[in-house]
Amino acid sequence: MNTILETTIPVHWLYVFIAAFASMVGCAVIVIGSAWSNSSLRNQYVKKRQRIIALIGVLAFSTSHILIPISMNVPITMKYYGFHLVFTIIGCYGAVFAASRYAFSSWRGSMQFFVTSMTVAVTILVFDYANTLYLFRGFLIWQPELILMTIPIAISICLAVMRLFSLSSRNREHGLRSPTMIFGIITSGMGLAGIPLLCAYSVLPFDQMGLTEKSYLVPYIYMIFVTASLYAIPDSFIFVREQKENRAMIQREQYYSSLYEQNPDSVIEFDINGVITGINRRAQKMSSELGKTLIGVRATDLLEGEQKILAQDHLKLVLSGHSSTIDLELKYQKDRTLSIALTSIPIFVHGKIEGAYTIVKNITKRKRDQETIRHLAYHDELTGLANRRSFETRLSMYTMVDNHHSPFTLFFIDLDRFKRINDLFGHAFGDAVIRHSGLVLKSCLPKDSFVARMGGDEFTVIIPGLSDIEEIKKIAGKVVERFVQPFHIEKHAVKLSASIGIARFPEDGASAGVLTQRADTAMYTAKENGSSQYQFYDAVSDQSSLEQIMLENDLEQAIDNNQLKLVYQPKFDIRTGLIIGYEALVRWYHPILGEIPPLSFIPLAEKSGMIIALEQWVLRTACLQSKKWQCEGYDAVPIAVNVSPIHLMKPDIYETIIKTLQELDFDPTLLEIEITESAMMHNEEHVIDILSKLKQSGISVSMDDFGTGYSSLSYLHNLPIGCLKIDRSFIRKITVDKDSRAIAEMIISMAKQLGLKIIAEGVETEEQVALLKEWKCYNVQGFYYSRPLAPENAIHSRVS
Repeated sequence: MNTILETTIPVHWLYVFIAAFASMVGCAVIVIGSAWSNSSLRNQYVKKRQRIIALIGVLAFSTSHILIPISMNVPITMKYYGFHLVFTIIGCYGAVFAASRYAFSSWRGSMQFFVTSMTVAVTILVFDYANTLYLFRGFLIWQPELILMTIPIAISICLAVMRLFSLSSRNREHGLRSPTMIFGIITSGMGLAGIPLLCAYSVLPFDQMGLTEKSYLVPYIYMIFVTASLYAIPDSFIFVREQKENRAMIQREQYYSSLYEQNPDSVIEFDINGVITGINRRAQKMSSELGKTLIGVRATDLLEGEQKILAQDHLKLVLSGHSSTIDLELKYQKDRTLSIALTSIPIFVHGKIEGAYTIVKNITKRKRDQETIRHLAYHDELTGLANRRSFETRLSMYTMVDNHHSPFTLFFIDLDRFKRINDLFGHAFGDAVIRHSGLVLKSCLPKDSFVARMGGDEFTVIIPGLSDIEEIKKIAGKVVERFVQPFHIEKHAVKLSASIGIARFPEDGASAGVLTQRADTAMYTAKENGSSQYQFYDAVSDQSSLEQIMLENDLEQAIDNNQLKLVYQPKFDIRTGLIIGYEALVRWYHPILGEIPPLSFIPLAEKSGMIIALEQWVLRTACLQSKKWQCEGYDAVPIAVNVSPIHLMKPDIYETIIKTLQELDFDPTLLEIEITESAMMHNEEHVIDILSKLKQSGISVSMDDFGTGYSSLSYLHNLPIGCLKIDRSFIRKITVDKDSRAIAEMIISMAKQLGLKIIAEGVETEEQVALLKEWKCYNVQGFYYSRPLAPENAIHSRVS
């Protein structure tokens, strides 16, 4: 044995070393390239790199197989060396192609591994023996026993190398690194480089290679050792992967344990029969709270009645392979109930259902909160009565088609004088009054009545089955009478009154919306009639109100649609018969209803607030008409416009009037503002201030309809006015009624003493004119001289 080991083989070791190193490089690039086989970056760029790696592998293995024959101490037939080069490259390409295709494949099965390994081995053997045949054909001595040893050794090496490639690639795909990877690449390179050497030794004579009969087996022993090493190295790869898998398994078990044991909700485990086999810590605590044992108990036995049936159906569904959720009520300790939400999932072991997990969440507080939210959604927070939403829902139920028109009565109640109490004593006291009012109201009504607070101080009542008018009056009267009586809250005596609007179903409406609207209308009628009373819905009165509302809506568009016109009634001096001024009066010509009297739409404009825009339009139009007359050559005379108390209360009325006059370049001395006595009843200081500013700017002010007010004489001397207009109601009777005559004569005398001008309105007869001349009241206005005229018919001429 020592003789064999000491024998020197005459080979060129530098070539052998280079060949082995090139083979190692080829193995390394294939191992590295296979790491990209399942990369998410697998694109054209990655594929290009894999082709480059395959090319490097071909060059590396070709270098190895070209240098091995040269390293031997055997003459080479050089004329065949070109064939050797071509054969080597083709063979290495075939082997590398098969190996790299397997390494880069996303699926690697055992059959594919075996076929690839055999393909590589056969390719290497065929091309290596072919190269040996061409290069050393003059020295060949076939040795069958060595060939039979070479072939299984080569196949074993290829199987071991491919196994190494496969395991290394899998480890790298999982981010694993084995400390023996480099040693495996080195050994694989040495083994693959040794195959062409064995092929040459099996067909060449010993003496040509410097071998003896005792040393010819040394290369085979060496290759067997390399092969054994290659089969041992992958075990390290497997050990690394098993370590990672074990760590992952332990980690998953710890994750599961944390999810199971640390879960804030109760987790219960069932077997296939529905028996509880395991619980977590929270479930153990729940078991103690309930005073019931859970382990070993059939889960459905913890419930009763309908809840038990629902739980059985739930568990049956889960154990059939479906996840499910359900809410249940669990009774314990006699009258206590626990609301729970179950989320259950089946447990599969090898594809077979072995039981189920159920997560039990305590939703008692959530249920209680939901009930509170539902109560607040349908009840008034202040009084505890039903709220508007609840009222509308209940009223809709009573008016449904399938209700068979069962009669009922609807009360709409408003508390009079509540706003004043709320303003005087504060909102907290007002809330206490509302709460007490709700209790008082319920005490006056039948037990089956539905009472709701609509908001503020408004309540509604539905009394089912009530249709008799006398009975309705009796109940409504009781409510009115009860609220007239004062009641005490926080040491204060509170006295309210109630106005009630009444609508009956189905007589006054068949739908919820119509009934509510009509009861509300009746309530406002009760308030307008003096409050503290009840009023049934009156269709005739409501129709009139509806017409007023429609008229009010049309009035909003009247100015824009050019439906309003101004007419001008002249004022005369009866001594000369000359026109001394005009009063601008507005007329509305409705496209459907025709001419609408001012007494019909002016109150609507005042009520809706449109009177301000209307009077501003009148002022601008009248001033423009006056300027037009002046341009046409008529004498300039003052023109009067009326200003309502509502408009007079606006803080910026003076600025608005002056701005209009400036825009139109209108002489302020030609403008006269007419106000009524009622303007002084709102804010006397404000009125005096505005009138003073108007007077200072040159605008004259007249008091219209004088004598119809209540306290004119008490403030008349303080008002900055220049003219009084005696109301037509006195002038009309001065010739037939001594009281009217005395009042008119007194007003004229008083105006003269105060230095005011005086105009008599409504002059219609010659007798009235004669009497006014006698009293020396020379300025008049009325049908006797002229009716209101259209602009084109107004004249500036002496009347005979």
